[in-house]
Amino acid sequence: MAPGGRAARLALPAILGLAALLRLWQLDQNGYGRLYYAAGVRSMLGSAHAFLFNAFDPAGFVSIDKPPLALWLQVASAKLLGFGAFSVMLPQVLEGLAAVALVHCIVARRAGTAAGLLAALFLALTPIVVAVDRSNNTDSCLVMVLLLAAWALLRAAETGGGRWLLLALALVGVGFNVKMAAAWVVVPGFVAVYLGAATGLPLRRRLAGLAAALALMLAVSLSWVAAFDLTPPAQRPYAGSTTHNSMLELALLHNGVDRFLPRRAAEASAPAVAPAATASAPALWDRTPVGALRLATPHLAGQMGWWLPLALAGVVLGGWPWRRGLRLAPAQAHVALWAGWALGYGLAFSFAGGVFHTYYTAVLGAPLAALAGVGASALWQRRRTGSWPWLLSLLLLATALWQAWIELGALGWHHDDWRSALAAAVVALAVPAAAACAAPRWRPLAGGPAAALALCALAPLLALPAAWALSTVLFRPNVAAPAADILAWSTAAADAETSAAPRPRARRLLEFLRRHRGSERYLLAVPNALQAAPLIVRSGESVMAMGGYLGRDPILTPADLERLVAAGEVRYAILGGAALVPPDSRAERALAHWIRSHGRRVDPALWRETPDAAPRAGAATPRLGGPVRLYDLRPDEPLPATSDDAN
Repeated sequence: MAPGGRAARLALPAILGLAALLRLWQLDQNGYGRLYYAAGVRSMLGSAHAFLFNAFDPAGFVSIDKPPLALWLQVASAKLLGFGAFSVMLPQVLEGLAAVALVHCIVARRAGTAAGLLAALFLALTPIVVAVDRSNNTDSCLVMVLLLAAWALLRAAETGGGRWLLLALALVGVGFNVKMAAAWVVVPGFVAVYLGAATGLPLRRRLAGLAAALALMLAVSLSWVAAFDLTPPAQRPYAGSTTHNSMLELALLHNGVDRFLPRRAAEASAPAVAPAATASAPALWDRTPVGALRLATPHLAGQMGWWLPLALAGVVLGGWPWRRGLRLAPAQAHVALWAGWALGYGLAFSFAGGVFHTYYTAVLGAPLAALAGVGASALWQRRRTGSWPWLLSLLLLATALWQAWIELGALGWHHDDWRSALAAAVVALAVPAAAACAAPRWRPLAGGPAAALALCALAPLLALPAAWALSTVLFRPNVAAPAADILAWSTAAADAETSAAPRPRARRLLEFLRRHRGSERYLLAVPNALQAAPLIVRSGESVMAMGGYLGRDPILTPADLERLVAAGEVRYAILGGAALVPPDSRAERALAHWIRSHGRRVDPALWRETPDAAPRAGAATPRLGGPVRLYDLRPDEPLPATSDDAN
């Protein structure tokens, strides 16, 4: 199955080209992606203070509820290319391509060129990885950093070098600054691989090296968190999505323990569906039931699990035979690393009872693709050597049946639907391919004929994953929570958070606010970041998200807002409008009561869009906060003079 020299040299560029095509084709349809992050990027572009503290708004009122590293890369891109949809999306495309190249390098070095190329191809086509690489979520950056850490860890296991171990766990710490505790899931597997595979070192030295490396990982992980929390609160933004204004709380609770605890009833009542979106109920969270088989449900398996039988074969055969004393051989350490990575995240996602998004599973794409590449290559080698030659045929058929089960489980069987026919064709084509691989007359094939037979055998297994991946390319997904969905070929899923560009209905509101603005620091105060983000992206102005991302952060009291109004820092505020969860806290109600009591409603005719400018049906964000009302919080003061007034 090993390709020839010239074919091998051309195969990787071809795979990278395919990956680039899937990630760049019609990328403009996704606009700015998740406007919450895009607003932060625009805010950080114009302010070093906002950049350092990962602020959501230019004035630094509240921070984004994620660490800054991935967003800093987006800021760098926007600085070089100018702020726009493409510059915000480009870093994730490049990170995705880097991940494909890294998987190839790591796998090929230890399992052979063919295994590396197959692993890269599988990752390039993994549907959820394609979806995430076409968004501005931070998961693409996390995967790239963890792959660099895996590469360094394997070098440490092979050489026993302490510097490689320090580098590996320092990179995990860098991953923490991409997506906090989500990066630490690989640590138990890394520790086990190093302890079991580090050559030429006594146990005491291995434990001492691990202790030093783990200490370095913690130091790197918490460096930015500590800098944020040690800064006096008055000199930095409020830590978004926290109760006590602490970034450490964000890491340990909101982005840690809370992911495993059932969501509050009010939050659970917000629009969300499982597994996929519909036009009337956009997908915000994935509600696939928690349990050991959660990731085996058709919707989630269809994101990253298409080659699961081959991946299981990689676990078993990649390091065969496994009994070699107390130390792992290099090939076994390689397989153990990928298996530990997949098992760690598999367990975490299976039992995460809190907020769970489908796109989280993108981090499983790399280990499953690597193991599937190793498994397919190992099966082919056993076929060539005559050891269990039927095993390759059996696994090909098992993979085809598994893929058909995913497809039909997500879609249902419809005799007049080409997608159902495609699933049936995959199984039908896999039968003769499997028979050819098992036939005695074809076993001695080598070189070009063998490679051709291998490609014919694997080709049907690429069709269904490619169709799912293309569902995020040809049809605009939910850019806030991207996921592949075969149903998109017949019904375009509604977008839960944003349209392709900031909504046109904000135009008249921004014109009104700018025309009547004095010296206020904030152009407008709104209940949550969902409402503030389109305004910041469109205007670059500071818009105060009074309650942070969801509107529930206890940032402001009525007395605080009164002081800001008296100091001339804010004049206009909005109540009602878009929200991801219903307003239910006492603080939210108190602020709303103060605004209604002290402000005066502005005539909607002065700032609302005309009916012709209303958003298209099905694209609107859920309006859980009631009708939108604009209030002037200093109604007794005259409006600032404008050039229009002078004329």
